[in-house]
Amino acid sequence: MLAVVLVCAWLTLAARVLWWMLERISWHRTENRRRWAGTRLPLRSLVVLGSGGHTMEMLSLLKDLDQDKYRCDFILGDTDSTSLKKVQATRPDLAENLERFHSIPRSREVGQSWTSTLFSTMKALASCLGLIWKLRPQVLIVNGPGTCIPVVAAALFFELVAFRSLSLVFVESVCRVKSLSMTGKLTYLVSDSFVVHWPELAERYPKAQYLGVLL
Repeated sequence: MLAVVLVCAWLTLAARVLWWMLERISWHRTENRRRWAGTRLPLRSLVVLGSGGHTMEMLSLLKDLDQDKYRCDFILGDTDSTSLKKVQATRPDLAENLERFHSIPRSREVGQSWTSTLFSTMKALASCLGLIWKLRPQVLIVNGPGTCIPVVAAALFFELVAFRSLSLVFVESVCRVKSLSMTGKLTYLVSDSFVVHWPELAERYPKAQYLGVLL
């Protein structure tokens, strides 16, 4: 009897995972605005900031975001000493409440060996699982920094096991003209909206949306 129960449980889990994977990678997923139709606003939104130019690109993308419709929290790496300063300098309205900014361990530092990256990534993922559970984002917006990989993984994990609907929006860096970033390649299939700035990328990657240079 126990064996039958275990087999049934395993088959149910396998079916759930398979259905989720097929639905997640579908090119015909329900449009985000239709998925959240009738949902109480603002939507809980989570934005990942990254050192270098990623933060400035993200702030440019968010300049017209309606804060009454999307309440944004922000994630940045714990060794990122510049992103919060850039937000405070360019968007003081977003930096008024520091409780909306959350730091996580970095998956990989510049120059870090790939061998040790495995352990640092697992540490970052463990931190993200707790944070995602607490924030329960409905919309996740990322634009390519390595910091976003464990965040995306944690959010997708809870979508799978907790039946939470998630809209994953990936906007490729403007400097990517003919090829995707590593983060872009990892998130291409599972993104709800995958936005690129150049037509060359849209031609190579059919799921990508070319909306012109947004910055």
